[in-house]
Amino acid sequence: MKLPRWLKTLIVVIAVAGVAGFVLSVCCQGSKVPKAISDLTLVLTLIAVIIYVYYTYVLAKEAWTPSASISFQRTEQDPLHFLAFVTNSSKVSLHCWCNLNAKVNGQAVSLDGFYGGQSSFDVQPYSTVQGHFSLRDILARANCTVEQMIQNAQPGDKSRLYLDVSFWCYPFGTRDEVHNPKQPHYFDFERQILIADF
Repeated sequence: MKLPRWLKTLIVVIAVAGVAGFVLSVCCQGSKVPKAISDLTLVLTLIAVIIYVYYTYVLAKEAWTPSASISFQRTEQDPLHFLAFVTNSSKVSLHCWCNLNAKVNGQAVSLDGFYGGQSSFDVQPYSTVQGHFSLRDILARANCTVEQMIQNAQPGDKSRLYLDVSFWCYPFGTRDEVHNPKQPHYFDFERQILIADF
């Protein structure tokens, strides 16, 4: 992590003043060299303390900044059934929201509950909650079956079943939403795997 410009400027000014004072003390008063060294050491210590305090502040602020994520894992029993893991990486309790933004054959499919952006998972600090969803249910809402999709599957066809996952969160007691970048995925019916489309 880089230092901000204002802090770099402050450190340079203090360092220049300290070195200039040291050089002037040594040149003008040769007998006071130990005091000049002591003053320079004090200036360098002040710079080190400023940097230390700044990074301590940054670390403390990051821990209290709302941060969460969602990930998916296919179950072993059914390649169309997925576990969803919502992880809170901050020190604050969060309301976490998700919308799969599902499309089947290019047509939007509305979903209910958490996966349709209508309800939240409440996640405590530094913990993970688990949910699940089935692509079969999404296909059924579009009046399609898995068998139809497999029969019409073509290599690299992203339009059969597409998820453009939106995920956001906010701390309890506020509505200051933090949105993660969208996570686009498509389901490859030939190989029966969910592929990230980045």
